[in-house]
Amino acid sequence: MPADLLTFLSKYALNMKASQFPILTARRRNHITTDMQIIMLGDSHSWGQGSPGYDVIFPAYSAHMAVPYSKGYYAQLRAHIRSKYDWYPNDRTHGSPLDFICPVNGSYTRTKLERVEPISAAGFYSPRAADQAARANLGYLAFNAAFASDLLLIAPERNADGNPGALSYVDMKAHASKVYIGVLAGQCGARLEVFFHDQDNGEWDDNEAGTFEKRNTGGYLYPLAEGYPKVTQIRNGVHIAVSADEAEITSSSVIIDTYLPDGDEEVVYCIDYGQKQIGRLCLAYGGAHPDAGPPMEPKISLEVPVLRIRGLLFDGNDARNFSMGGHTVGQWLGDGTASFNDPSHPHVEELLQFVPFTPTLAIIQAPIVNEYLRQTSIETFTAHLTTLLDTLNRHHNEEGSRRMAVLLFTTPGDKSIAFEGAASAPISYDDYYGAVKEFSSIHGYGFIDFEHYFRDCAEAGLLDYEFLFDDPIHPSPYVNEFIAKMLAEWVDLVM
Repeated sequence: MPADLLTFLSKYALNMKASQFPILTARRRNHITTDMQIIMLGDSHSWGQGSPGYDVIFPAYSAHMAVPYSKGYYAQLRAHIRSKYDWYPNDRTHGSPLDFICPVNGSYTRTKLERVEPISAAGFYSPRAADQAARANLGYLAFNAAFASDLLLIAPERNADGNPGALSYVDMKAHASKVYIGVLAGQCGARLEVFFHDQDNGEWDDNEAGTFEKRNTGGYLYPLAEGYPKVTQIRNGVHIAVSADEAEITSSSVIIDTYLPDGDEEVVYCIDYGQKQIGRLCLAYGGAHPDAGPPMEPKISLEVPVLRIRGLLFDGNDARNFSMGGHTVGQWLGDGTASFNDPSHPHVEELLQFVPFTPTLAIIQAPIVNEYLRQTSIETFTAHLTTLLDTLNRHHNEEGSRRMAVLLFTTPGDKSIAFEGAASAPISYDDYYGAVKEFSSIHGYGFIDFEHYFRDCAEAGLLDYEFLFDDPIHPSPYVNEFIAKMLAEWVDLVM
């Protein structure tokens, strides 16, 4: 049943003005295409139970994450956003952040080494081996687009001309304007030179001796704007400009000194080219600080300073569906009550450990079925919503300024109560739906009442309500398709 977006929003939505989404509006008008983190939350409706092709058998799979092949509305929305913006494919399904580095010459040792704590850019890293709860609860959601314990040690060797060097490259799979490089810096750290190969001057023969001397810098596909490239470190979700001692920046290359006199530290560097580039991005051994020495890791016999690389990621964009089956909003937060699937756990606090920046947008499906079954008081329900959105917005944003856009929406509830005359508990579904709408109105958040729309269609005889449900409390494939379509069109409108 087709519906025109603007007509639909005019009746079933609130706060659909650019002024209600200042962060998204500013990004759109200033052409900011990087560091976008989208958080999607909901219950089992949102991780895809009842969606097209749904076949999940519990307890074989976690109630804390949708299966990677879900066709639910969030999965379809994520695919739409990635396609719309041509996001760089950083996902683990395309390999580890180290897998794309292709050696030309030099010495390369790949090993595993647990990360050095504390980590100032924690959101760029997957869970440690000892963090069993996060690994079990979040699985691929915490490992996608993240550095792990994998470590690549790069040392120079002499080529056919007798010159010491090490050269490798990454052939980019899509356009990107920022490259994030995870480095284990320290007393053995060497200098890392990063540049684009000018392929107009000929392709490399990777088997040719002496290739190191054939490299060319300044091979940008598109001209750089004045003042670029720029180099920053990521510290607690903020880009901090590096000093001239730490990075030498020219119009053709960047040389980053990974030597630190006081010991090892995990550092995420960002090279910002100002606008998107694509091509062969090269990593070269650029010499070493005079005080740098060889690495001291056991079983690694290298006698010179080295580059210790965790991997490369591009642009810092991601949209992740952190929905949890059987949970209320309070249980997302860890309010001390058990969900239908597990004991109380601070899920939001846990998932935010793997989000590198303040969320740009939070899309929240209000988990009304679970609130109803628990008979959460309306006051507690709205208080939990307040805490949830404040917690997300304050991530890497301690002053609490409004840096995150919000969209809340509803989904169909209980078939027997809504359409078949079954008795309601004291706090009704309508009480919860009304509370979400009022909450959105008070706080100026975007709101879409899908449940109201579907109920109106069924009561008007336009739609058989049986088409709305996969079982008594989960939405059908049709509902997933409709919500996915409308959310995608909403994104096209506001982002």
